[in-house]
Amino acid sequence: MLIFGVSILFLPLKVRYFLTVVDDFSRFTWIYLLKTKAKAKTVLPNFILFIQNQFAVKLKKLRSHDGREFFITDFLNSHGIFHETSCPKTSQQNGIAEKKHQHLLNVGRALLFQSKLPIHFWSYAIRHVVYIINRIPSSFLLHNKTPFELVFGSKPDLSNLRTFGCLAFAHTLDLGKTKLDKRASKCVFIVYKAGTKGYLLFNLHSHSFLVSRNVIFYESFSFCY
Repeated sequence: MLIFGVSILFLPLKVRYFLTVVDDFSRFTWIYLLKTKAKAKTVLPNFILFIQNQFAVKLKKLRSHDGREFFITDFLNSHGIFHETSCPKTSQQNGIAEKKHQHLLNVGRALLFQSKLPIHFWSYAIRHVVYIINRIPSSFLLHNKTPFELVFGSKPDLSNLRTFGCLAFAHTLDLGKTKLDKRASKCVFIVYKAGTKGYLLFNLHSHSFLVSRNVIFYESFSFCY
């Protein structure tokens, strides 16, 4: 069973919502950033199809609170999926998603404080938290296994773990550089780039994002944003 919930941040940001999806069996978590709650009606069907295709399973039940953004009745009926909702104003009935929201926000807030990055980096902090908690074993719920292990059938590779917001230098591979040009850009590590073998970095000089695999990390925050 998949459990859904949407959290809102009351901040002057371009993206103010994130959709949390939790697998009830493994507690593996996915998140999707949303500009509006209505976007959930597009994200949910695509996510369900992704799960069924990638893991060769058929989703039988999903649980969410009673928000209108979760009512994709025609899609669910056509796929034979049972939709269970909490009663109005009783979010505790969807407790797994609500607790997951609080966990993500608490740890994400701590990462922002530690890294001293501005608040508009909140979405990267939350994504970093999800990456970490999917790779942390639980003795109480998962019998000392990680959510990643229960979903993918193998232990996660932790060799690439880096500290969110730490100082990093990305090797510059641009053509046309002279022998005296700098060979690295001063950056901040933001998050692991999904679908690639590189890291997403924020260039402290150009204030732009880049993806690079050739990175030297310094697990410190001795830089000025």
